[in-house]
Amino acid sequence: MKMNKKEKKKWYKEIIKKNRVKEISSKFRDVFSEMVDIPNYIISNSSKITMIDNNSILIEGYKNVVDYYLHYIKIRGNNLEIVIDGKNLDIKEITDEDLVITGTIYSVNFKE
Repeated sequence: MKMNKKEKKKWYKEIIKKNRVKEISSKFRDVFSEMVDIPNYIISNSSKITMIDNNSILIEGYKNVVDYYLHYIKIRGNNLEIVIDGKNLDIKEITDEDLVITGTIYSVNFKE
């Protein structure tokens, strides 16, 4: 598909405009989270994952547990899916926002 110069210019301007909006909203989230002393991942609706060695993982900001087996746990985060492979995996703590998984963790994978 060929575009004439006018169409290319319009398309380019739209991309620049979208990127500016994303930059401004990202900066606003950063400033706002600092002002109200709330972690940025909560405002941006993303998940925070903290792993300690290969035997404990904390996931903050998740929606639900999709699959749960001794060797495989699949979790739906706020903006992605988290797949944990390992041995003797167990959900030690679970709240509305946080999830703690223990066991021998071999890998943590992400899917959008």
